[in-house]
Order: sequence, then structure tokens, then C-alpha cells
Amino acid sequence: MKLIADFVSKKLALLILIVAIATYFSPFTWNAPLWVPSIFLGIVMFFTGLSMNISSIKNLHHKKKELLIIVLLKWSVTVLIAIMLAKFFFSDYPDVAAGIILQGSVPSAAAASLYTLLSGGNTALVVAASLLDIVISPFIAPLALAGLGDSVVSISLINLFKSFMIMVIIPLSFGLTLQRKFPQLPHQATQISKLSSPLSLIIVIHLLMNNGKQFISAELMILPTLIFVLILQTILSMLINYTVASFLFEQKSDAIAALYQTSICNAGLAGILAHEFFGGLGAIAPILAFIIGLSIGAQITNYFVNKQLPLSLQKAEL
Repeated sequence: MKLIADFVSKKLALLILIVAIATYFSPFTWNAPLWVPSIFLGIVMFFTGLSMNISSIKNLHHKKKELLIIVLLKWSVTVLIAIMLAKFFFSDYPDVAAGIILQGSVPSAAAASLYTLLSGGNTALVVAASLLDIVISPFIAPLALAGLGDSVVSISLINLFKSFMIMVIIPLSFGLTLQRKFPQLPHQATQISKLSSPLSLIIVIHLLMNNGKQFISAELMILPTLIFVLILQTILSMLINYTVASFLFEQKSDAIAALYQTSICNAGLAGILAHEFFGGLGAIAPILAFIIGLSIGAQITNYFVNKQLPLSLQKAEL
């Protein structure tokens, strides 16, 4: 199981891309109601809560400024970039614009913690900011979508918060509660968590792509522009947030945490919410954004890892 779990975790971006393409072209797909991907996303959030290193947050009392800045960057710069790009490029496609904005207005993905860890960043900041994101997002997302005006049906704060409760807060809280009651459980379930979370996410992508492929077929002309916009959205968010954090933070590890925490969003959640409130076409942007975000994040992680390698070799020689 360990070999399979490691392979799926390391090749997640590639696997998601393959599944998305295969789902689009294959006549054999799983036609499931919308509550099914919600369950699988809940599984992802449960294992996120179960494996989250909460004890690391206890040592963040001297990092309150950094935590506040990361949260502010996430809910100002990242959201504003999504709104501006969505309105500029897709004002005539409100469903697509809504998907882009939602993708920038949800909490960070679990991959943010992994990339931060591998890059030598402060994972405790990512964990703490992620918990705050879950509280903030249900209130910011409707405000961000209000910028589209009357072109889309506005999201009800109550309905959005209800969706967050079912897909995020309840399963995440359950995982955290089990971790607190049974401290050894996260270590015992490491391989199950490493396999179940990415597989559940792949299933979510398959179901969302299957529900949205007819809309993609009808709007194929906008796909190149959408991919360009999502790449630009990810790069701008990473570049601006990392530059600001590097200028304000004393330690590079904190800036690295800001880089991933503010830029790699939970596109699975955004996709389900977009599909639920705006239809299949709205879910396409989060699916593509997830593939793009993971791919760019992996390349940046490799850069940081390779940059650390010579120092490690020097220490080994000493």
C-alpha cells in the first residue's frame, strides 16, 4: 500500500489531468448526483483533520504578525486578482467568471502544507491560516461574487455556509476530534490517509468533469483563454504574495508558507460549489485551476529543494 500511496501522492497533478481528459472523451463514466462528490470531498477533509499537526500551532504565539499578514494577503490580493481577471476576460460568461472567483475565494488545499514542508517553509503557519480560512471563506465568497452584478444568481450566505458545514467543517472537525481522542491514530492511518485523500479527490474531479463536459463541448473556443487566465491567476498570486511576505517577514520559511498558503486553493470545494450554484460550466475553471496550481507548485517546490541540496551535501561532507 505504501508504494501505491506514495505514487498517487507524488503524481497527483498528472493523474488528475489524465482522469479529466479520459472522462471528457470516454463514453463510460459515473453519472452520480451532486451529493456524491460532496461525500468524497468530505472524506478528503476528514483525513486532512486527522493528519493535521495541530500541536505545531501552540508555538506560534510569536508569529501573530506573520499569521495576520498571510490571512490578509489571502483574502485581499488573491481574491482581488480572481475578481479582476474574471471580470476582464469572462464578463460575457458569468458561470465561468463565477468559477474563477470561487476558486480564489475558498480555503487553501492540503497540498499547500505538503509543498511548504518540502520547500523548507513554516508548516505551522499554513495549518493555522487554513483553520482561519475555513471560518472566513463563507463570508468573503458571496461578497467577491457580488462584483459580477446581476449577471449571475447571487449565492445565499446561508446556503453557502450550509455547504461549508457539510463538506468542510463537520468532516474536518470529526478528524480533529479523533486525533485529539486517539493521538496515535494519525500515525497508524498514515498510509490510508495518503491513499484515500488523493483517490477521493480524483473521483471528485471525474464526477465534476463528467457533469461539465457537455458545457465544455459547447464552449471549446474559450478553453485556451481560460487556461491562460488560470495560469496568470496562479503566477500573479504567488509572485505578489511571496514578494510582499519576503519584504515583511524576517525568516524566509515564513515567506514560503505565505507563497503556498495564499495561492493553492481547494479547487475541489470550489468546483462542487460552482457546480451546485452555477451549473457544470462553472466547475470547469476550478478543475483546471487545480491541475495548474499543483503543477506550478510542484515546479517551485523542486526549485527550493534543489536550492537546499548543495547545503545538505556540504554538511554531509563535513
